Amino acid sequence: MEIFVWSGWLAGLAIGLFVVLHFWLIGKPAGCSTGYGNVCGIMSRKLSYYHEGEYKNKYSVKLWFLIGIPLGGFLSSLSSTELWHLSFDMGMYDAILPQSIVAKAIWLIFGGILLGFGARLAGACTTGHALVGGAMLNPTSLFAAAIFFMSAFITTHLLFDI
Repeated sequence: MEIFVWSGWLAGLAIGLFVVLHFWLIGKPAGCSTGYGNVCGIMSRKLSYYHEGEYKNKYSVKLWFLIGIPLGGFLSSLSSTELWHLSFDMGMYDAILPQSIVAKAIWLIFGGILLGFGARLAGACTTGHALVGGAMLNPTSLFAAAIFFMSAFITTHLLFDI
């Protein structure tokens, strides 16, 4: 059985075309953090933190963009020729995460919450800054993306001593 993998340049071209097409059709840059804010705002109506600007709009295009990410992954797995199965294997992260599934879930949910708050504070997620801001040559986004990647690089080296 042969597995089809997109080459890097073709995947990059597709992402770039999506960014441009999204901006052209919607009139707003693509990104996930506003959709994440919509979800948090819908789930916790009492937190004013999520009720500013686009975050108060539960019908935001970015909310549907956020829902489409896991939905697209699920549909892709259904079209796969390999048998799909649920796995809690975290690869190299198993060496640093707790071993029980519940402890892993708590740790990863906490990390996701921190990521969401960080994206809100930074004004966009890594997708918004690196892909969209980078494509628009926005100096703030280019700087933020450089900080994101340097932080990830340093953290990986500290955690895994690579």
